[in-house]
Amino acid sequence: MRTIIKILFAGAVIFLIWIGFQEASQYSQKEDLQRISETIEELSLKCYSIEGRYPKDVSYLKEYYGLLVNEEDYNILYHYEGDNLKPTIRVSKKVTHSE
Repeated sequence: MRTIIKILFAGAVIFLIWIGFQEASQYSQKEDLQRISETIEELSLKCYSIEGRYPKDVSYLKEYYGLLVNEEDYNILYHYEGDNLKPTIRVSKKVTHSE
C-alpha cells in the first residue's frame, strides 16, 4: 500500500512540475507578443513625432527606424488609417504544423 501511495505522490509531483512549465511557457509567449507590439507602437509614435505622420507600413519602420522582427515566427497586423491617425497594431504567433 505504501508503494502505491509513493508512486501516486511522485506522479502528482511530476504532473504539477509539467503544468508549471506549461504556464511559464505561455506567460513568456504572451510577454514576447506584448513587447513586440509595444516596440512597433513606440517606433510609429517616434516617426510621428519626427516626421509629423505615422508610417504607412512596418517595412518603413524596419528601413528607417531599425525595427527587427522575426517574421517567420510572428504575424504583424499594421492597419494604417492616415497620416495623423494612430495605426492599429496586432501581433500574433504563427502556428507551425509539425509532421
